[in-house]
Amino acid sequence: MNLTDVHGSGFELNTDASLVDPDWEDFAEAHDRRFGLAISHFKSLVKGRAYDNKVMRLRVGREGFYAQARNFPAAFFGDTRSPEVKTVSEVDAQAAVWEAVAHYRAGEAQSLTTIYSSDDPPDVFFGYRLTGDRRYELGQVRSSLPLHLRVLVDAPDVSPLIGARAGVLIYQRTRRGEHVLIRAGGRRQPLLAGVKLVD
Repeated sequence: MNLTDVHGSGFELNTDASLVDPDWEDFAEAHDRRFGLAISHFKSLVKGRAYDNKVMRLRVGREGFYAQARNFPAAFFGDTRSPEVKTVSEVDAQAAVWEAVAHYRAGEAQSLTTIYSSDDPPDVFFGYRLTGDRRYELGQVRSSLPLHLRVLVDAPDVSPLIGARAGVLIYQRTRRGEHVLIRAGGRRQPLLAGVKLVD
């Protein structure tokens, strides 16, 4: 079955919620049980251009796109719709990054992930909106341009950042120093919504 054929709307796979204050003792096994097969399927499905850097793998093809952290592969986001891909100037990239952070701070984004360095441990910010005004946050937002940013917008009005009320924006600084913006308006049905795992 091709995931994009179901109801013609496609699917997204987002592991953000699993990264919110997990039980690290059995995290790897539980995460693999829940997401392992789906992540493997996305990676086999999306054949296309690579926009990788030291911290993130980013692939975009006709069947969709995905982003996966190199040193923490449990951090994964994939979507079965083809996004808009644009190479921009550093100034435009910085403006998009600041707008993404503003959406998150205003409560108009479900999550914000930024990776600023490939150090061990890396300099990162991860923010996830739980319910209402409650948020889970790890790290600190910096003013510098990150190596990678992903924001899941969920705004009351159309966001100029993605051209829709909801959707995803990914910024990636590639190994060659290009500034790439990936936009996909709208949200797809979560691939594993409502799935009950059997031990």
